[in-house]
Amino acid sequence: MEQAGLLEALLQVSTDEASTREITEELSHYFDILTGVIVESAQSMSSSALSSDRMFQLSIKCLINFCANEVLALQLFNSCDEQRREKFLGALISLTLSDAEGDIKTLTSSLLVNLTVVSEWAAALCDKSYVTSIYKKVATKRKPSRTELQFILNLTAISKMRQCICDELDCLSLLVCLLRELNDASSRLSIAGIVKNCCFEERYHGKICSDEEDILCNLLVVLCGPEDNIDADDLLNLPPLIREAYHSQTVKRESDTSVKFTICEALMQLCSTEVGRSHLRRLRAYFILRELHRHECAVEGRIADAQKEQKRVQRILIFTIEQIVDQLLCEEADRPRGLRSLRDVSVDAEVQNRLEKAKDDYLNVA
Repeated sequence: MEQAGLLEALLQVSTDEASTREITEELSHYFDILTGVIVESAQSMSSSALSSDRMFQLSIKCLINFCANEVLALQLFNSCDEQRREKFLGALISLTLSDAEGDIKTLTSSLLVNLTVVSEWAAALCDKSYVTSIYKKVATKRKPSRTELQFILNLTAISKMRQCICDELDCLSLLVCLLRELNDASSRLSIAGIVKNCCFEERYHGKICSDEEDILCNLLVVLCGPEDNIDADDLLNLPPLIREAYHSQTVKRESDTSVKFTICEALMQLCSTEVGRSHLRRLRAYFILRELHRHECAVEGRIADAQKEQKRVQRILIFTIEQIVDQLLCEEADRPRGLRSLRDVSVDAEVQNRLEKAKDDYLNVA
């Protein structure tokens, strides 16, 4: 079978899970062919020529389909030697960052998204010197694509990438500002996820909480709504960005529950350190969270009892808001001395079980 015919057949197989299982033992061989086509084509052809090259596009599409399965994405990683992986990733990145027209950039970025769900691929990319350039190019776009943002989110599963972002927070600030501008909920969720993952890097909490970056103000403002009831004196103490949004009546609460939950998870991560908690108190986050809690409780009340999963998801959001508020209300003097992070607190098994049971009892919908 000529190579084009083989690739056509592989593309058809890649769309069917049962057919893919039948060729599991031969997949490493086919992966070698597919990555070989991509590497050799990228080395010998311009990006504009690749946009219309049938063999190249077939190879990319096959790998997108196969690597939607994490097990197969890992198999692809293990079947490539280091040199092939480097050339393969280099070809994909080069095209993703190029000015190529047509579907080719969407295809290559989609493949990168599927690959980097697997930590081995994500770590391999984060070891490359060009990873900072990739992030900066995406973050400084007026409207990054959904796949570009998902790709960066996947990379932030790796500590090295999170540190890279936290070392230059101006780009993260640009991304967070897009939370109020992007219509696509998936894109907003990716941005919220990037921030949340960066908040796991506790030694950067001081930078993330910098007033110069306004990252937290831009996170908090999307949790505000026009129906919030904050009295005039408390309103005056809110950060200027949030206060002006209330005064100009431009506040619009994030509509997607997953995005709100992810933002709250980021705030909860910041509450693990004193610097994070103290900064949230200075921003008067309590008043915003109080109004958010009131709003989300009202939303829960409107969800029919029969919609158990939706009700449970809503309760998880409410529970997380309450956890943040509890951390902010607890005085620092009441905490153990010398405690650097709440993650350092040891909880015995019995207490842990009681806490988990209390949480489950709260979240479970009868």
